[in-house]
Amino acid sequence: MAQLTHTPEVTALRSLETLSQTKEEQLRAIARQRAVWDYNTDIITAREEGLEEGIQKGREEGMKIFLRCMIETRFGQPLPDWVLSRLRMATPEQLQQWGISLTRAQRLEDIFEA
Repeated sequence: MAQLTHTPEVTALRSLETLSQTKEEQLRAIARQRAVWDYNTDIITAREEGLEEGIQKGREEGMKIFLRCMIETRFGQPLPDWVLSRLRMATPEQLQQWGISLTRAQRLEDIFEA
């Protein structure tokens, strides 16, 4: 094992040696500390992944709202149910393509025919 020089680590290991009388107790304590570290790391990772997923969903919802507003501005309100359904189920790629199609569309159906 490499020589530890970081003061908090050295202090922690000295405390561990003092508290644990046998080598077996020391190894169990180290295993517990590793388990706590792994658990905390898993929690942090899950939070970060959840945050990234939330950001992505927010972007997608923003794209849907923006495209809906643009379509309503161009073709009037209210939009037919079939358009609202398509927007709700759309992937980001579809939304992007429909946004491009909107610039050339003469009628509402032209947006979704690509």
